Amino acid sequence: MKKIIPLGLLTVSLLAFCSSGLAADFKIATVDLRKVFDTYYKKIQAEIANSNNIVARDKDLNDMIAARRKIDDQWHQAEASANNQIVSSEERAKYKKTADDLLLDLQIRGESISNYYATTESKRRDEMVRHVNDLTAEILGVMGAMAKDQGYTLVLDRTAVTMTGNPLVLYTSGENDLSEALIKKLNSTAPPTPAPEPKSPADTSPT
Repeated sequence: MKKIIPLGLLTVSLLAFCSSGLAADFKIATVDLRKVFDTYYKKIQAEIANSNNIVARDKDLNDMIAARRKIDDQWHQAEASANNQIVSSEERAKYKKTADDLLLDLQIRGESISNYYATTESKRRDEMVRHVNDLTAEILGVMGAMAKDQGYTLVLDRTAVTMTGNPLVLYTSGENDLSEALIKKLNSTAPPTPAPEPKSPADTSPT
């Protein structure tokens, strides 16, 4: 959520506006966009969904890896039997064929594991980018409506920085900050938090 603003362009725009004779009607508000974004319940839901996706993905990967390890053990056993001079040449040939088939299976499974991780990780990242873009658009829409209702001409993100890395908003009294009101407005549609389960007598008994 870090915004990089060309400071010179913004300064020129503000000076031009103020010199146009409309400065008397010019009202500026600020907002901590990072705080608003991080405390928006939909963003928290998206983070939980992302964590759940990672857990489910990792479980699938672990299952795939465990299955491949079993095949790897079977391949080693078949290789050892194929090189065992005690058994007949016919038996060794059978074991060699089994070992070759298992080796091919190992290669296919290895590629499947790599492809599965790459595909699911790419999808997960794309979903997170989409969530960020969608939620940012929602936040800005609500913020714009709020600022318009309260008669503000301009809203500055006080977490934004210029291209040189300096804060965009060098000072604010906080008097016209919309952050808390915006957070309250956005989270007004949040689903109710589930009530905690009642503790059993064993949980409340003294130790």
